[in-house]
Amino acid sequence: MKENKISDALNHLDDDLLGMTNEFWEKKPKGRIVRDMLLVSAAAVLIIVGIAAVIHRNHETAANTKSPEDFTFSIVFGTYGISSYDSATGKLVKTNDASDVSKYTADVQLTEDQRSEVYRILFKDIDIFSYPDAYDPFNAPGAEFIIASEPSQTIIISVSAEGRTKTVTCSGIAYGSLEDCYCEEAKAFMKAENRIVELLTSLPEWTAFPEYEHFYY
Repeated sequence: MKENKISDALNHLDDDLLGMTNEFWEKKPKGRIVRDMLLVSAAAVLIIVGIAAVIHRNHETAANTKSPEDFTFSIVFGTYGISSYDSATGKLVKTNDASDVSKYTADVQLTEDQRSEVYRILFKDIDIFSYPDAYDPFNAPGAEFIIASEPSQTIIISVSAEGRTKTVTCSGIAYGSLEDCYCEEAKAFMKAENRIVELLTSLPEWTAFPEYEHFYY
């Protein structure tokens, strides 16, 4: 019996709310309702178009960012820092740990688009000058417990542009995932390094190198 009374009360409440809603829309002129709906729709469209325009403009600006004529960079990467590239000399080395390093060395001049991509990565996606000279993306300064691995990796990124130079050295750091980075800036640094390495290791000259003589475990 008690459940029936509760159910009846809820039904009456639904009817009352429905009646109030119908009364509101009946009192409001239909022309005004249509006009309001059109205004809301137009505003939504304008907002969407505006957001799309901003995104497109940002992407277009980034894509059109060219590297300065004096821009050069070098990077050391991989296990113990055995791989490297220097844009000033064009020297690309897959490994310096080989019986004949010349077999793993090539002269590669990047295209203007490739140089500009590296410039955008280091100066737009991150600010390479904001990082300390000695850096460990996986361990915060003064951390009680540290992340380490064996073998380790070494990353050294050097840049020169518009009269300024900078070198960031990550010596003997762990092999870790982006999620292992201790902060967002550290994660951004590793993303930047990964993108540059992906660009270099996808070059035809790199893929033409022989397999490594030594593998590290």
